[in-house]
Amino acid sequence: MRIKIIIPLLAAAMLTACEKSLPVYDSPDDALNFEVTLDEETGEAVERNFSFVYEGDDVMVDTVWVTAHTQGFLSTADRSFELQQISAGTERADAVEGLHYISFDDAEMKNRLVVPAGANNVRFPVIVRRDASLADGDVSLYFQLRPNQNFVQGLQPLRTVKLVISDRLSKPTSWSDYYFGAYGQVKHRFMIDHTGLRWDDDFIRELVNGDWGYIQYLAMLLARELENENASRARQGLKPLAEADGREVSFAWGASF
Repeated sequence: MRIKIIIPLLAAAMLTACEKSLPVYDSPDDALNFEVTLDEETGEAVERNFSFVYEGDDVMVDTVWVTAHTQGFLSTADRSFELQQISAGTERADAVEGLHYISFDDAEMKNRLVVPAGANNVRFPVIVRRDASLADGDVSLYFQLRPNQNFVQGLQPLRTVKLVISDRLSKPTSWSDYYFGAYGQVKHRFMIDHTGLRWDDDFIRELVNGDWGYIQYLAMLLARELENENASRARQGLKPLAEADGREVSFAWGASF
């Protein structure tokens, strides 16, 4: 009987001791962390691709949505934050403000860069523009928080959003050779045209994290469509569908495409 009483008392004492040992959050600064995908090997944020090629020819302006999470205490008042472009430092050209995207200092943008009172996250737009130069080459739009009276920069790997803007097909960063085989632009276009799906970063991430049976279905569908396409080409005296370098497009429905 005594044992049954003593054990709960000891447990309660231990819990009380644990509660007292927990550190109290007392940082004077609140921070903002961007929701990004981190590379499994380097731990750095990976680039996110946006291409106008998925849109109609008449679409000249579009929106990329980004989510940010607060670090620190909640506030009973709305809190504005600011963004600033940084140089990507890559061979790819940096995006030009006003040409490839709407300035972060634009009045329309500033109205959207606000964490509502009582909220610990916000979803805000990055407005991109379809300049003719994007048909010739992709541009990099890397940006970070510009510290102000409300927020400082957050954790190191979550400080930078790396956006690539283009108007042509390019290999999505979430593309997996294990699931989809070797990448090629002809193959990519074939997948879009014969499924009616976007096959961009967002779609591929959702697909890989979803139903394995659906992946197998799409692989089987594409293998069949390619077989029909090559049969049609053969009747016209053409070679099987291939990339610009001569690699034949292929889909294997099994463990991967």
